[in-house]
Amino acid sequence: MEDEMNMESQNLDPDQGSCSATDELNQQLMSQEAPSPKLSVTELSRELDSKSDLIDDKEFDIPQVDTPPTLESILNETDDEEEPFVLEDPCLLNIDNIDTHSYDTSSVASSDSGDRTHLKRQKAIWHPQSMVWKKKLHDSFSVHGSVIRVSLLKGISAQIASAAAKVDAGLPTAIAASSLIAVGTSHGLALIFDPNQALRLCLGSTAVGAQYGAISALSINNDCSRLLCGFAKGQITMWDLASGKLLRSITDAHPPGTAILHIKFTDDPTLAICNDSGGSVFELSFKRVMGVRTCESRCLFSGSKGEVCCIEPLHAKAELRDHPITQYSLLAMASLTKILVIGLKPSLKVWMTFPYGRMDPSSVPLLAWHFVAVQTSVNPVLAFCRGDVVHFLLVRFIFCQLGNLVSE
Repeated sequence: MEDEMNMESQNLDPDQGSCSATDELNQQLMSQEAPSPKLSVTELSRELDSKSDLIDDKEFDIPQVDTPPTLESILNETDDEEEPFVLEDPCLLNIDNIDTHSYDTSSVASSDSGDRTHLKRQKAIWHPQSMVWKKKLHDSFSVHGSVIRVSLLKGISAQIASAAAKVDAGLPTAIAASSLIAVGTSHGLALIFDPNQALRLCLGSTAVGAQYGAISALSINNDCSRLLCGFAKGQITMWDLASGKLLRSITDAHPPGTAILHIKFTDDPTLAICNDSGGSVFELSFKRVMGVRTCESRCLFSGSKGEVCCIEPLHAKAELRDHPITQYSLLAMASLTKILVIGLKPSLKVWMTFPYGRMDPSSVPLLAWHFVAVQTSVNPVLAFCRGDVVHFLLVRFIFCQLGNLVSE
């Protein structure tokens, strides 16, 4: 085109202005840019078919689908069990973004190491039925999986926040969960919720809270008929969870001026254990004589010998109540330097001590019992940890004429 323009410019009359050449050039360009005539539907279809061969299937990686999916098949499709769930948005791991004023309960998944870069190393698998790509966890996730599931009780959280704002109920300071959920507050109230997070009972009063202090420990017995509340100033109360009636108010179970750190029911409904801020452990025996409810206290461990900061009695499910080890009513206690396992019945006896040395003072010991099937028998295992080390203690019962306990 450039050659044609040069030739035409040479043939122009010198007397003729340059504007005529420019006008002629513009007309040629406009004629080239004129839109092509509209195609009919048939012609358009033929043109598309002729150009479809130019698409590279390998480049786009489009799989072949024998039968197109229907809407019903997509809605009824079940997830592949071999593909674990992956959070599409890693920001969901931040529970600070969760709306705590909703009454729904949500769960947050956790990675195996907490490193969010793991979420980026994912493989996608094509599902022909739904014609979508689904992400698959990295191999390390398939091996380890999620080790914890966190459920945020949004309904309970919202109601406690509302009660704190409207009736000065106080903020939560203690919790106990069974088939009911009990939450203690800083103003001495115990709020009882059912599994649907609906409030069932409000026990106590702010006047009592002003006298006793905040609720520092809670415990629900096996059949969810009784609740024990321990207070920051040392008092203990027992409530009937069916009627909401106060059954006992105990003020002399341990030395005054020390807070109740932990309080636990045992499998015996008339026996409970408490641990105070002085490091001492006490056994509480509930009795009823001539219609009068009483409580007798016995010191199991004195804080002057080393402060106990965690206690955990052995609980057996209904199907294991006949296990021979339950007759001893075992109790595990943890101080800052050692673990003790004692039997409360038939008489008080120390079964085992395990020193684990001094560790990071910023961490406190934790205890948990669980019955485990080992070979042909089922025996309790005590897990205890402090810092980043977890120990497991298997307690076996060896039957003889007097009976004996062996720890491994």
